Amino acid sequence: MDQHIKEKCASLASLDAKINSLTSLHTAESIQHVIKDLDLKKSLPLGGKLITIKENMCTKYWTTSASSEILHDYVSPFEATLVESLEKNGGVIIGKTNMDEFAMGTSTHNSLHGRTAFPHTDNELYQVGGSSGGCAASVAADLAFASIGTDTGGSIRLPAAYVGCVGFKPSFGRISRYGVIPFAHSLDTVGIVAKDVEGVHTVFDVLNQPDSKDATCLTLQSRKTIDDHCNKYKSTEKPVVVGVPTNWNIAETHPEVLSKWNEFLSVLKSQGCEIREIQLPNSLYGLSIYSALAYAEGVTNLARFSNPIFGSRLQQGEYPDDVDPRTHLMGVEVQKRLLIGAYSLSFGKDNGINQKAQLMRRAVQMEFNRSFKIPSLQESDPSGDVDFIVTPSFLKPTQPIGASAPTDFLSDSMLVPSSLAGLPSISIPFGKICGGLPMGIQLIAQYGDDKSLLSFSRRFS
Repeated sequence: MDQHIKEKCASLASLDAKINSLTSLHTAESIQHVIKDLDLKKSLPLGGKLITIKENMCTKYWTTSASSEILHDYVSPFEATLVESLEKNGGVIIGKTNMDEFAMGTSTHNSLHGRTAFPHTDNELYQVGGSSGGCAASVAADLAFASIGTDTGGSIRLPAAYVGCVGFKPSFGRISRYGVIPFAHSLDTVGIVAKDVEGVHTVFDVLNQPDSKDATCLTLQSRKTIDDHCNKYKSTEKPVVVGVPTNWNIAETHPEVLSKWNEFLSVLKSQGCEIREIQLPNSLYGLSIYSALAYAEGVTNLARFSNPIFGSRLQQGEYPDDVDPRTHLMGVEVQKRLLIGAYSLSFGKDNGINQKAQLMRRAVQMEFNRSFKIPSLQESDPSGDVDFIVTPSFLKPTQPIGASAPTDFLSDSMLVPSSLAGLPSISIPFGKICGGLPMGIQLIAQYGDDKSLLSFSRRFS
């Protein structure tokens, strides 16, 4: 095993040259400190498996730039809790992965480290989605057993679907975010990409732990309360009821995506599942709600990158002393989102934009609760009779690099609603469309019902 990992590390650079999924990686020499106790790791849950992590997660060994010029040489004095957990449980973190700058993007090309791509039909390079595109690409290229990224509005599930992997976003608060550079703190969720659901489940069991350093991470008592609540409504006698939001079949859906969605429903029926049509009308406004809230939170979280600490690099006569470093050290996409967020917080304060977005977010959560069999922990919300909800992972498959993509804004439209409600959701591969491009199917469960979602998804992976 020792020699195998050394050889794997030595070849990573050449394997990654075409897709550019890695921003930092171990060489055969530098990994010695990691594998010195590999024999002990073999008996641990991850058993020496190779793991990659997103560039916005703090490590003491590599820089943590969040793929931004403003942090290009930042080395954290501490490690993220998830990094410590992975290593403690036998994981070998082989490198860090490319991402859209500060997790703002849907294509992994807004990056200090260049664009990430992936070969599909005839070895032509295709977009990998974002912002965790490097995570998905590193797993799809067999550079790692699994990769850990962040999902704000679909950032793990979309790339996983684009490259034919499994992407899992757990319930909000399941995995510690301590040591993860934030974009939108009420939405950011640490998630997992792997080749199959079993791989995701293995890593999730390691990371699904309380952390006193993260105030948003569920406590041990909260986890027990939630698990007991979910288990109370489980039934092995009745068939699994799967909800299909028929109003999500919008005009922009590609015909082959729609055909695969129907095919998956046929597979569910053949397995004895009951299919039930549901309506989630407020979820159709998910992208607008997301933009109003996430960009505003981004303004707050990125306000720390200001002149007192980050302005010194500009004080060399090239720019006036009072120039905000973000003007020159942050990319166009980040600046655009910060401007929109600032507008939402300033003009929107008088016009109630942010308040309306919060109310609409609550409406989205309530209509999910109205559908699921497991009642919400908020007892005032009604419940339904659905175990899981199934949708496509995207409206259209991935596009070749360089292709015009006017629907980029819509790429996360199937994924954002579950993020707004904090629900666990997973994208699983389901065949091919459009001449050989991966198709992804999304499954959504009630808050806290992560294990049931993984167990059900395992049927199709």
